[in-house]
Amino acid sequence: MSKADVSYEGGAYSKFRPSYSDEIYSLIYKFHDQNNGEYNIVVDVGTGTGQAAIELCKKFKRVYGIDTLTEQIENATPRDNIEYQVGPGEDLSQFQDNSVDMITVGTAFHWFDHDKFFKEAKRVLKHKSGTLAVFGYYFPVISNEPKANELVKSLVKKFEQYTNSNIRFIKSMYRNITFPFNEQTWYITPKSEDTTNISQPTAGSLMKASMTMENYNHYMKTASAYYNYIKDHTKEEDPVDTLVKDIMQALNITDYQHVIDLEWPTSLVLARND
Repeated sequence: MSKADVSYEGGAYSKFRPSYSDEIYSLIYKFHDQNNGEYNIVVDVGTGTGQAAIELCKKFKRVYGIDTLTEQIENATPRDNIEYQVGPGEDLSQFQDNSVDMITVGTAFHWFDHDKFFKEAKRVLKHKSGTLAVFGYYFPVISNEPKANELVKSLVKKFEQYTNSNIRFIKSMYRNITFPFNEQTWYITPKSEDTTNISQPTAGSLMKASMTMENYNHYMKTASAYYNYIKDHTKEEDPVDTLVKDIMQALNITDYQHVIDLEWPTSLVLARND
């Protein structure tokens, strides 16, 4: 992630961002096993507060979580076999050639210099068995609530000019990035997001969760676009607070502890090093 474009608080990010689904990890490990991948070293680049790292450490002997933001690393969840460090995602110079079993990037890949990253990834990943797993999600929709989702779309549109142009990569589910690997597999959910029919079937949604209206409010405030918008509109009513009030009115909700079901447009790209 770029320090210039992302500056939300690590504590809020860790508490309110949803966890990645079991389906994502299941697909990653299945792909890795098919290529006789080992589970010694994984590098989680753009680790944030370690959401993916703490799952990966259950399978790998050693996990390295790297993020450019010091505050994210300071709020990362510790584990005995995870080493967190501050640094750019494109710099893997600490790792030797052909030494890493897997590299993961969770909802951070759109910030990278992709050419530099791919060059480093191909260098450090083990030949023939090293796996690159890139996954990410965009703003969620509220399941079966079209009126509420129109309100969400209006806010996202308002945020557009405060969003880094690289967000276009995650909006397109990473389809507009060329992955320089011979073997690649794509998964995209919901099916409506797979506009080019590139996705393999999945057993379920890649990113789905339920949360209270209160936590939904907090979650929407972890977006970098929200942070940038607020800096320029300090005297206006908070746009996320307004959104939540409007959603509650549209859905006849009176309790901030009311639970809503969310699904995030999500993409998972798996590649085997050549």
